[in-house]
Amino acid sequence: MNNFCSIFFYEGYVCVAPTIINLSKSLNNHGYLVNIYATKTQFTNIEKIGNSTTVTYFHKVSHVPLISRLILTLYYKLKIETKIPLIELIVFAYHCLVNLFKANNSKSLKKNISIGVDTNGSILALMESCFFKRKFVYLSLELNDPNNLKGLAKIINLLERLAYRKSECIIVQDEDRFKTLCEYNQYQHPQVFYLPNSSSSSKAIVEVLQTKNYFREKFNLNEDQFSYIVLQAGAIEDAVLSKELAQAFASINNRCALVFHEREKRELYDPYIKLLQEINSKNLFLSLEPVPYEQIDCIYTPATIGLAFYKDINNNYSQISMASGKLSYYLKHGKPVIVNNLQSLARLIEKYKIGVVVQDPLNSLEMESAIETILSNYSFYSKNASICFEEEFDFAKKINPILSFIESL
Repeated sequence: MNNFCSIFFYEGYVCVAPTIINLSKSLNNHGYLVNIYATKTQFTNIEKIGNSTTVTYFHKVSHVPLISRLILTLYYKLKIETKIPLIELIVFAYHCLVNLFKANNSKSLKKNISIGVDTNGSILALMESCFFKRKFVYLSLELNDPNNLKGLAKIINLLERLAYRKSECIIVQDEDRFKTLCEYNQYQHPQVFYLPNSSSSSKAIVEVLQTKNYFREKFNLNEDQFSYIVLQAGAIEDAVLSKELAQAFASINNRCALVFHEREKRELYDPYIKLLQEINSKNLFLSLEPVPYEQIDCIYTPATIGLAFYKDINNNYSQISMASGKLSYYLKHGKPVIVNNLQSLARLIEKYKIGVVVQDPLNSLEMESAIETILSNYSFYSKNASICFEEEFDFAKKINPILSFIESL
């Protein structure tokens, strides 16, 4: 391979980031060696993706015990909380740049590019472009409101805006999120590509997995008692209305098993998990062991219906439709969905008729009615789900214009 790409992903949750994994694989297929620079997280820290992508991890300052205690002491004594994000960025930048200088092989490669993910990643890509004269791309996974940074940390906002302007193009999930991104960075970038947080279609994999049922085997679910599996995949937390859904299903008697599948390892003695069990001990099943990304499809094939619920916390959640990994996987596997009434989700439901929007997640009658509506015409909703995926979410189709643009740089 004669090309090289650095991906700066400060947030670090590589193993649960479909966009990062599939983007690196696509670059590999187009002749790029890829190195992802990330911070260590509570998720599994995978070090290789295929044969041509390496992931290099660094500790966050706040995750080093001695330093974190020092920061905590200074936090209370000197009120340095506004400086912590800046300190974290400086340390991450130091590690990345030292690594880049050691590995600088620009003379032996035809093309060097970099991709900066969100705020800190884009700033690192900007720095690399200054030191090594490389072109870079701004990739948005999350919408980070600049108003969340205070005091000296506002420097980060200024650097991100500069990176946003200097980038060759913007990659973001959809038009709504692009508008928000332009507003946050005070610039209407002239070159944008839309790339959903998704995977590529793979009918062969789906057909093989249809012979297995991960959750029926895991929880020994009897088909007569639990004829249907309603799945909410991903995080188990308030931001995705876990308690509300558990409570609503506790009053539903239609042979549905409600399954929450976590993306990180959790324990039964976790206070939040114990609370959910207290709320619903009747038909709630908690899958607390994540599976490797290569096996993630086995989580979605057993589901009858998928749930995609999000609190309207900020733009990152309210404009979630094309950024929701679980939604894309439900649709990939032809699973109808039930969602709460966020505009971006409701608009997708209305356009493709892929499921039902509920107004009140706590309302058991409304939830039960939504399930019955889907089950009464399941093939219709399932077919539409597959169509929606092919038209809106298929990563393989959406990535081609981006790769062509990168090749032209």
